Amino acid sequence: MSEVNLNYASQSRSGAAQAKASVARALIGALSGDCKAYCILSGYERLPDAFDTDIDFMVGEQDFRRLPGIIESVARQTNTRLFQSVDHEMTGRAYFLASQAGSELTIVQPDSASDYRHFGSLWLRADEVLAARRWHPRGFWIPSAAHEFAYSLIKRLNKLDLKPHHGRKLHLLYLEDCLGCDRMIGRFFSPRRRNALRRMAACDDWAELCATLDLFRKELMRHAAESPAQWAASLPRRALHLLDRIARPTGAWVAFMGPDGSGKSLAVDGLRRQLAPAFRGVDRYHMRPRILRGNARPGVEVTDPHGQPPRGVAASIAKLFFMLADYLLGYALRIAPALRRTRLILFDRYVYDLLVDSKRVRYGGPQWLLRLAARMVPRPGLVIVLDASAEVLWSRKQEVPFAEIVRQRSAYLDVARSLPFAVVVNAAQPSDAVIRDCAAAIADYLSRRTAQRLGLQAPPLPANAAESERARCQC
Repeated sequence: MSEVNLNYASQSRSGAAQAKASVARALIGALSGDCKAYCILSGYERLPDAFDTDIDFMVGEQDFRRLPGIIESVARQTNTRLFQSVDHEMTGRAYFLASQAGSELTIVQPDSASDYRHFGSLWLRADEVLAARRWHPRGFWIPSAAHEFAYSLIKRLNKLDLKPHHGRKLHLLYLEDCLGCDRMIGRFFSPRRRNALRRMAACDDWAELCATLDLFRKELMRHAAESPAQWAASLPRRALHLLDRIARPTGAWVAFMGPDGSGKSLAVDGLRRQLAPAFRGVDRYHMRPRILRGNARPGVEVTDPHGQPPRGVAASIAKLFFMLADYLLGYALRIAPALRRTRLILFDRYVYDLLVDSKRVRYGGPQWLLRLAARMVPRPGLVIVLDASAEVLWSRKQEVPFAEIVRQRSAYLDVARSLPFAVVVNAAQPSDAVIRDCAAAIADYLSRRTAQRLGLQAPPLPANAAESERARCQC
């Protein structure tokens, strides 16, 4: 790696660290000033200067309902965007704040809880944990050693994941308050497991637990904090939570369009890395979901997209109906479930590309039928059209005649103007700048969606969504 790239990478890491520290300080200040009580549940050893992933914290039920406005004020104070929120439990919501430093998107995740639930079960009540909290020398509230021990142990068992550093932390917490931790162990385990856990915690030897994580977890699940009557009483709220997740999925679906040479694949590759922390996974598709396989081989590079003659009218219509069925089935069986699971869906080309370049799929049928099919398929949340001058596109790829590139560029801009959920990004810039602008467009779309869902004031529309002519990049 060159010295320039090393310096740039170092500056990006420094900018990311500063952005995270700024959010951590503002968050702690807001929790201290605006909440009746709070505590940072774990991972606080280097706060507010640094932290590994998210910031887990607990507040009371009333403050939990007020948190969207509090987190929004933190975003304004730190010049970040509140662009995603995920209700992963009835009493747990993760917020995602984004900061753009150069081409890199830094994502910070304040993860809030009132009562601590994990995998749907209630384990620790907020009033109990907050009543026993203690002051940390670095300037914020943390749980008692016993409550943090229980919180960490429950999380590790539910995830069936206990690494040496997890065990070491549990050991240190146990040494701080052996009696309190023993009471917590006794709350969730039978005498046999209880004695084993006490022994392992005291000597920091977790071999037995690592070998039988599933057995310890099964017993833990039998000792949740809710009684059967309380669990039954919470069923309506559970049902509403589930229905909300179905009706308003927290995943995101973005499609990229543009002529050959506009850099769609490069943009998708860069964005899937940068946006991954805000989602539970990233799924990438080319043109269609491919529930129905067909004869094309996915992943094979096309070097002559117009090399074969169009099909006849009947064969073209049959092909179009085949693709339409694939889009509808793919949405029902793959995309919609993935969106409900908070996954990011990225399409490199979509059905709208066929309105511009139907020769690519050898379509020789009527154009009105193609336009009708494009209106029938499920719509992405956002379409990003990558645009550059014909000369720039031709310099990158010469797979079709120059005149065809000129025509396609104009047609793609027409499609972008016809879609209210499309933005145009200048693809003539260096790749880092293209990825930066695409990330900003996605963050803007998600921030408006999140503001609407949380009842917050939506940020202003960007220029390329407010006025279509401004969306046309100056290449």
